[in-house]
Amino acid sequence: MAIAAIFDIDGTLVTFKFDVQGTRKALIDELSSRGVDTEGIDLSTPTQMILDAAKSRMGPAGQEGFESYRRRVFAILDSFELEGAASTIPLPGVNEALEGLKSSGVRLAVLTNSGRKPASEALGRAGLSGLFEFVITRDDADTMKPKPEGLLKAVNLLSLPKGDVCYVGDSPFDIAAARGAGIRVVSIATGNYSMNQLKDAGADYVISSLSELGAVLGVQPK
Repeated sequence: MAIAAIFDIDGTLVTFKFDVQGTRKALIDELSSRGVDTEGIDLSTPTQMILDAAKSRMGPAGQEGFESYRRRVFAILDSFELEGAASTIPLPGVNEALEGLKSSGVRLAVLTNSGRKPASEALGRAGLSGLFEFVITRDDADTMKPKPEGLLKAVNLLSLPKGDVCYVGDSPFDIAAARGAGIRVVSIATGNYSMNQLKDAGADYVISSLSELGAVLGVQPK
């Protein structure tokens, strides 16, 4: 039986420095410069929620303006992420764990909120580029996590029953996306969230290292 694991990147496979609040401030400033009300949007507002608010406040008549803003958001994100990707370090044991899963017949893929260029840069610096069947980024999906569209696209590309696919991530956003897509989610407590926080957010399994994933999936490296 074929099984597959789809992975988040930052905080799951690698770590790198990323200025979250600086990024969000730039997105909010850009929205404000376009004359759009930013009430209720602050530095704690996730990127997809900023985009949702922009689309709602611009309305149907402002679709062209929203698409322009969305392109600008992605360019801003790319700039911050490429700067951060230069500091990419693979998390301990990740390369060996992925090689072991692949040798056991587990199909590997990636779904990330990062852009295509930053994702490629991070995976390349970590020595992980050739391990995945495909990488889906925000450039390839209509919405980002915590919405499920990207994961649904990944599941479709794998052509496997949802019961044979899991998503592996490190945050409640990853859990929400997997729940929305109707697949199992394995959370890794790599430091951004505790094991209890991930359990409380609804993870099916919580592990402390990617080396534990094979046991969760019921496979042993060959």
